Amino acid sequence: MKRFFCFGSSSLLVAAVACSNPPPTPTDNGVGGSSGQSNGGSAGAAARAGSGGGTATGGGGAGGTFAGAGTTGSGAAAGSTASGGTGGSGASGAPAGGSAGTLPGGSGGAGGALGGSAGTGTAGGPASGGAGAGASGAAGSAGTGAAGASSFNCGSLPLCDDFETGSTPNTNVWTTIPNGASGATIDSIGAHGSGHSLKVVSSDRLYLRNSTVIGTLGSVAYVHFYVRFATTLASGHGAMVVTHPTAVDQYSQSNELRFGSQDSVFHWNTDSDAANVPDVSPDGDAASFKPAANTWYCINLTIDTKGPLDVSIDGADQPGLTVDGTPTMNIDQAWLGSSASLMRYTALADFNVGWDSYGAGALTLWYDDVALSSTPIACP
Repeated sequence: MKRFFCFGSSSLLVAAVACSNPPPTPTDNGVGGSSGQSNGGSAGAAARAGSGGGTATGGGGAGGTFAGAGTTGSGAAAGSTASGGTGGSGASGAPAGGSAGTLPGGSGGAGGALGGSAGTGTAGGPASGGAGAGASGAAGSAGTGAAGASSFNCGSLPLCDDFETGSTPNTNVWTTIPNGASGATIDSIGAHGSGHSLKVVSSDRLYLRNSTVIGTLGSVAYVHFYVRFATTLASGHGAMVVTHPTAVDQYSQSNELRFGSQDSVFHWNTDSDAANVPDVSPDGDAASFKPAANTWYCINLTIDTKGPLDVSIDGADQPGLTVDGTPTMNIDQAWLGSSASLMRYTALADFNVGWDSYGAGALTLWYDDVALSSTPIACP
């Protein structure tokens, strides 16, 4: 019988304002046009003008109704009606300013804010309007924007290394396994725009181990990391993340829960028997995830000492890599029937990240934002 020992783991210049009517005949000085309502930016100071648009000096007429936030530019002499420019669309919370143009008969309008169109303002004679200042705020009726993702807060987690400081792995956090092994360096390539990452070059067994955090997290540990492979994964077995239920020395490879690869796709397995998640079979492999070369993946693992396991890749759950207590053919049926496999993670004494080959051969891979927590960690 063949046994698989797994894993060894944003500004439309318009406010280019259209002035469609010539200035009306002067009459007497009166109060300029009233301000339109705005749900965003403030209007410019109102000018004194004739009821038909007399000659008066002062600030530009007040801005008209706005769909989004924005501030009207300051004007010159009063005149005829000028229509506001169109606000620019953009991502939620990102301001988009529009500059006002000078046209015979009026001021160019206010700058646009998020989505929506600027309203029409009653103003005086020819005037030059300044640029309207965009402001963040509620989107106007004409546009939508996606909310930006929150940044990854490494410093708030029980264990997190973004590898942005130092030229070698932080020895206050990590122990190299085996001791003194080379091949783990800080490289000037990083995930999601960062500047550095951990580069691992290994033909055999090379991990960074932390033994102080994972055991303090409770019965469920949430593991987060980015990973990138120099090549596609080999068909042989290899491990990337390993835990032990009790403390072990640098040489021991017993009692291991491993997350890694086999048949060029991701798998869970242990050192104990042939149980894998999913099964090492055409149907099982087809249910897993095959990573491409030179591509960063954000991976979240859930390790529950009561048995459940879960994998999320770039925010998408992977049913084929899930142990949920209900036996599923080709996925976790064999695993749930293997007490030896389940016993490998009834407790968590250490956390190892790197590469160990069990026939998969040498591999170069990069890790970034390696973290542990007692609560789920979202991908940025």
